[in-house]
Amino acid sequence: MADFIDDLLRRMSLADKIGQLNHPGIGADTTGAGTAAADIETRIRRGEVGGLSAGFGLERLAALQRLAVDHSPHRIPLLFTLDVIHGHRTVFPLPLALACSWDPDLVRRTARVAAAEAAAAGVALAWAPMLDVARDARWGRCAEGFGEDPLLAGAFARAVVEGYQGRDLARPDSVMACAKHFAGYGLAEAGRDYNAVDVSPFRMHNVVLPPFKEAVAAGVGAVMVGFHDLAGIPCTAHRQLLKGLLRQRWGFDGLIVSDYTAIAELVNHGVAADAREAAFLAFTAGVDIDLVSGIYLDHLPALVAEGRIAAAEIDAACRRVLRAKFRLGLFSEPLRGLDEERKDAATLTPEHRRLAREAAAKACVLLKNNGVLPLARAGGVIALVGPLADSRANMQGTWAVAAQPSDSATILEGMKAALGERGTILHAKGANIVDDPNVAARLNLFGETFAIDDRSPEEMIAEAVACAGRADAVVACVGEAKEHSGESSTRTDLGLPGSQQRLLEALHRTGKPLVLVALSGRPLALEWEDRHADAILHAWFGGTEAGNAIADLLFGDINPSGKLAMSFPRSAGQCPIHYAEAPTGRPIDKIGIDVAGDAEVYGDGRRVFRKFTTACRLEGAHTPLYPFGHGIGYSKFRYGELVLDKPALRGDRDVLTATITVRNIGALPGEEIVQLYIGDPVASRSRPVRELKAFRKVTLQPGEERAVSFDITAADLGFFRAERLDEPEEVCEPGLFRIEIGRSSQQLSAATIEWQAAA
Repeated sequence: MADFIDDLLRRMSLADKIGQLNHPGIGADTTGAGTAAADIETRIRRGEVGGLSAGFGLERLAALQRLAVDHSPHRIPLLFTLDVIHGHRTVFPLPLALACSWDPDLVRRTARVAAAEAAAAGVALAWAPMLDVARDARWGRCAEGFGEDPLLAGAFARAVVEGYQGRDLARPDSVMACAKHFAGYGLAEAGRDYNAVDVSPFRMHNVVLPPFKEAVAAGVGAVMVGFHDLAGIPCTAHRQLLKGLLRQRWGFDGLIVSDYTAIAELVNHGVAADAREAAFLAFTAGVDIDLVSGIYLDHLPALVAEGRIAAAEIDAACRRVLRAKFRLGLFSEPLRGLDEERKDAATLTPEHRRLAREAAAKACVLLKNNGVLPLARAGGVIALVGPLADSRANMQGTWAVAAQPSDSATILEGMKAALGERGTILHAKGANIVDDPNVAARLNLFGETFAIDDRSPEEMIAEAVACAGRADAVVACVGEAKEHSGESSTRTDLGLPGSQQRLLEALHRTGKPLVLVALSGRPLALEWEDRHADAILHAWFGGTEAGNAIADLLFGDINPSGKLAMSFPRSAGQCPIHYAEAPTGRPIDKIGIDVAGDAEVYGDGRRVFRKFTTACRLEGAHTPLYPFGHGIGYSKFRYGELVLDKPALRGDRDVLTATITVRNIGALPGEEIVQLYIGDPVASRSRPVRELKAFRKVTLQPGEERAVSFDITAADLGFFRAERLDEPEEVCEPGLFRIEIGRSSQQLSAATIEWQAAA
């Protein structure tokens, strides 16, 4: 490969090399800031295009590729790219939903299928996975990532990279993965997309960067840079982040790609006076590929002529692009994946649908159940109501660019198929997803996924109540539209939109058992619903087989096993909220006073409000409604005592084993996710009260008991001290550590150990 690329580079002109760094748009510009590719054929012939979007018909892509390999100056093939976020034509649950499976192998399998289908549609590079740790449910793009915890996100980072890329990128069923958005984008201020991020190197290395480091260790082929600024420096121009940390410290030698028009946006950030300066800042910071803005093509030649950029640096960036194309096999097979017959054979197969159904079921989280679930089949009448009960176009969720709504099963269809002739389903819409036409227009920007009913909210609610009156139980399918979450979709109210809560209030007044199926791309604030519903199944957006998978769960054909990868707030006013909070100087358990006349307490008797502590939310509890790691099923699990095989660790290589016994005391087989957390009460930096360090999924038959063990070493006790992004110091400090194991981040058994450095 090296000799081939060396020879090619020697023959290429400066303009040819810069052309390889240019990835223009091929359709309408979605931001108004880029250069949509007019007369793309002429530009390809001139060698001005290195890559293009694959979101077009194979005949069109094949014609463009032939143009490149037959008529461009050096016959260099194009790199076709696309957003393949949670499946291609077969759509799997949203990444945030998949994270709730706590099952990296499942996610690896979904990524393998997504890669095979995308590659058969001409895609060589997928703009995924998104690895932004997100702790603010107002941010719409939390749907695309793996939640609030860096260790859990890191496990899925590796799984997706391995699934997409396989063992050989040149295989016809592999695509190159691209980890994004580097780095810190998930901490955007106020959860407002594209907004600034001001975060310390300490938090970057301990919270934000671990999933990206896992992706790099797994061999990810590309990294996409975030839109945002990081403490005043836009990531697209951040030399310390891109060259100092990613290239030099971590040794990443793949592609660094700008986000869509992000280089041009350096002018808007206020760090570049004009497009030429933007090109200089981005390229010298380490960005190889200019996505859509066209600024490299326009300005890098002059910057080299002026001596501001060395020709050798252009060579190095071009070499990385050529090497990626070589690894993908494009030089030997430029038309890979551009065959309609192969595409049809590889797409939406029965096997892929079965995996989609399995993934959708494992991604759902049963938040509450007072015994009404699973639903009985024999002879019963079920009222299935709500705006998402029969909404085919919303099942895929956001960022399913190749999806076709007709492929998806609705919840109504899934319930009818599961029930058959053994019972009756009555259906009513009950409410619009939203009632405001302006909001509806925003949510339907990329194609109508719902319409506001001609009837009034009162008429629709009355119809649903009438159905409920004739039923034995009510299943209400409520939540967001699919474009409520995703890019450029910030919410300030995390409750159910429109008149949906009014619908639930009316259904509750009927006195019939009320089951909520909530669908969304983010955590919702469901405090009223938690108090009044008999059961709540959070189904996220489950993709192609969502309707069938939800029916499997509701009727008990599958036992729910998902646990939350992101905390659910009680209200948007609590955001950002997450389990790994710092202890602060005013923790609830060590200081503060109770308020006379205030009788509100938690179930364990502790005061909800304590003056002069962090429990100072005047309107109610400061804790999340549902914490990270929470999730129940139809089985019940009893945890025994936490047992340590010794009380202390000595040195870096010593191993301590922590064991807890888990017993299924229910009547059904079930899966339980056992979670290990560690806290460092006294350290040179204020450390989180607890951090997830490991997890195990166990399957237990009724009455079965199993000892679940975790090996703990000094590596699990350490953290990063960092004053600069590119100079992290990994340390493990002697002292006492708190070991906690349990069913969620708030239901844990604890013990204390000591670690000492070797003598």
